[in-house]
Amino acid sequence: MAYKSEFLGTEDVKKLLIKLSIPAIIGMLIMALYNIVDGFFIGRWVGTYAFTGISLIFPFQMMIMAFGITFGIGGASLLSRKLGEGNLEYARKAGGNAISSVLILSILITIIGIIFMVPILNLLGTSADVFPYAKDYYEIILYGTVFSSYLIAANNLVRAEGMAKVAMFAMVVPAIINMILDAVFIIVFNMGIKGAAIATVLSQVIGVIYIIKHQFGKNTSIKYAFDDFIINLKIFKETIFIGASEFAKIIMSSVLVILGNNLLGIYGGDIAIAIYGVIMRIAMIALMPVLGIVQGFQPIVGYNYGNGKLQRVSESIKLALLGTTGLSLLGFILIMVFPEKFIQIFITDPEVITQGVFATRAFFIFSFLIGAQMTIGGLYQSLGKAKPAFIISCARQTLFLMPTLIILPIFFGLNGIWFSFPIGDLLGFTLASGIIFKDRKSLNLSI
Repeated sequence: MAYKSEFLGTEDVKKLLIKLSIPAIIGMLIMALYNIVDGFFIGRWVGTYAFTGISLIFPFQMMIMAFGITFGIGGASLLSRKLGEGNLEYARKAGGNAISSVLILSILITIIGIIFMVPILNLLGTSADVFPYAKDYYEIILYGTVFSSYLIAANNLVRAEGMAKVAMFAMVVPAIINMILDAVFIIVFNMGIKGAAIATVLSQVIGVIYIIKHQFGKNTSIKYAFDDFIINLKIFKETIFIGASEFAKIIMSSVLVILGNNLLGIYGGDIAIAIYGVIMRIAMIALMPVLGIVQGFQPIVGYNYGNGKLQRVSESIKLALLGTTGLSLLGFILIMVFPEKFIQIFITDPEVITQGVFATRAFFIFSFLIGAQMTIGGLYQSLGKAKPAFIISCARQTLFLMPTLIILPIFFGLNGIWFSFPIGDLLGFTLASGIIFKDRKSLNLSI
């Protein structure tokens, strides 16, 4: 069965990176549309409080995503390297264990989320005015946890086989359906924030059906057997070990969003939280193409590193750094020049737009550095080097951003919150660059 993935080790690296990255970029942009489209329809047709409500729920959704991404990335790293080594049995078990683990944890998350609904909503920073909207959205999204987590994990596993187009369509199809259902439920049937949540869950169900059809169909490189889904402690630990960096990054990002929302509630109120919600969606638009390139080059790195073709690994890293830095720079320029246009995509409230222009520019001052940092972090994940991947992923949030987010507002008020984020970007980039410069010789990579 390995012949379906052998092209990862033989095809021209530049063409291969383009071939895998373009579908990944499209898929990641489409994935971002789930939250962006909900924000668009809610901000324009339901109101600012409802938009603030989904913004407050966003970090909880990120936490749900973290489990799917952890097992998806950890399982995909194992899978691609074992395919490169020619160990198909281990590759199958890596994928099967990732699927079983994410399903079990998704069910547990749903149960816990139902039991502790009110405390969680209070922790997220909901005010009395926003609480009803946040509760309606949270409850429905929670019931879709199994589908959203499985879709994310399976998407990474399919991409690790080299099936980038399948992974892309698994995101494109449900995202288009989500847009259609959002318009129908919110505008036509006037279902408000509940309509947006129902549309999201239904579209994810369709995505899961699509990707399962591939995983267990004729065109996959991985022919799963029943035993592959039985949890193997060694594989489980290795998957967690590799995916832990991404898990920690997302969890810490979620904690930071929660902390930021609570601080914004103190220093700026619900309007400031709405602005932060808009900025988060702009960041998703800007960063998802960058993440697409990272995801495109990870199977190349994993397969060729496992196969001992280090020159191909080095070449793919250089090309990925060039691409992610270029896209980051382009996003930076567009946001700095047209911040008002980006804000108006999501909301028409004049006060949010007026205050949001300055906040957006402040937030993205050093955003052109993020592409390189994400590429270096993705490299270590693909190589199975969990420790540096963990450090790079977590340092920006824990070591740099969290302290400044707490300290700067004491002296500079609301502006201190906005300027905390670019400081984190600058220091995170510096650390990632230092780590890869130090390790380049021990990894035998010419970068």
